[in-house]
Amino acid sequence: MHRTKTNNRYYLTGIGLAIMALLMGASIVGAQDDELPDEIVIERPGFTPEGIEWDSNNERFLLGSLAEGTVFAVDDDGGITPFIENEAFMATIGIEVDLANERLLVTNSDSAIFFNPSAQGLAALGAYDLNTGEEIFYTELNGLNDAEDVQFFANDVAVDADGNAYVTNSFAPEIYVVDSDGNADIFITDERLSSDFFGLNGIVYHEDGYLLVAVAGEAELYKIPVDAPDEITLVEVDVPFGADGMVLDEDGALYAVADYFDVESEATVSAVIMVTSDDDWATATFIEAVPDNGVATTAAIRDGTVFIINAYLNNPAAEQYEIVRVDFGEME
Repeated sequence: MHRTKTNNRYYLTGIGLAIMALLMGASIVGAQDDELPDEIVIERPGFTPEGIEWDSNNERFLLGSLAEGTVFAVDDDGGITPFIENEAFMATIGIEVDLANERLLVTNSDSAIFFNPSAQGLAALGAYDLNTGEEIFYTELNGLNDAEDVQFFANDVAVDADGNAYVTNSFAPEIYVVDSDGNADIFITDERLSSDFFGLNGIVYHEDGYLLVAVAGEAELYKIPVDAPDEITLVEVDVPFGADGMVLDEDGALYAVADYFDVESEATVSAVIMVTSDDDWATATFIEAVPDNGVATTAAIRDGTVFIINAYLNNPAAEQYEIVRVDFGEME
């Protein structure tokens, strides 16, 4: 989750303001030429969804919950059913479908860290059978770094070809790795991944063996080889953006819910963006942006089409939420 600030460009931080509010359909869809829904309306007041994934095994969307610490299954009619429930879960922020291993990976965090500067916070990862919801493992990540000044907020998760999961910590410049048996370690600690505002956020795995990781508060994107994390490099993007949830399509294009500074309007724009690279993500080109009115958090791809979840993070009393289809124009 995000809304960021960097290099004299200022962005609203959705996660901070949203959780503060918690405790105290955008015009996005284009012409539809198939049977995919334009919008799925979910009527469950105040559950505040965050992460979204498409489970092609079971033909359903999966949603995390900032307010309930549960993972919900949602059908195309808006029917919503608890799928993963764990008494340890406080807020299910990042979720990742691992089709190869038929698992769902879920991060667990504690939003109290936003209101108590001395709080340690929470970072944990659970793995669950994608079909039955049975727990495979639940691994706490706080103990990997016992320094007194380290805080924890497990945000997003990605999985590589070997089944290793990578979890971002938004309050420390470190990423954790958890193997398929639930054994965890610190994958990388690097000050370039830090921010005074809000740090690590979205993360995706590229089939060529590296991670793309967003440092939301600095509007930066990094490439990190999974076999050589010390070879981390900054991706040079022609239009910097502060990303929340990110997803790669089968052609390697990156889609993200993000904020960026629009030069023409001289204003910060909240949008679902499309970014591509023709040099293995040494550099990247900003292709297209579809405004989202600042209410979306993350994205998923269903049958080649991007869908977002309108989370209304600034309105914990929202009566309904929408999964919305986002149609991008043809690449030039």
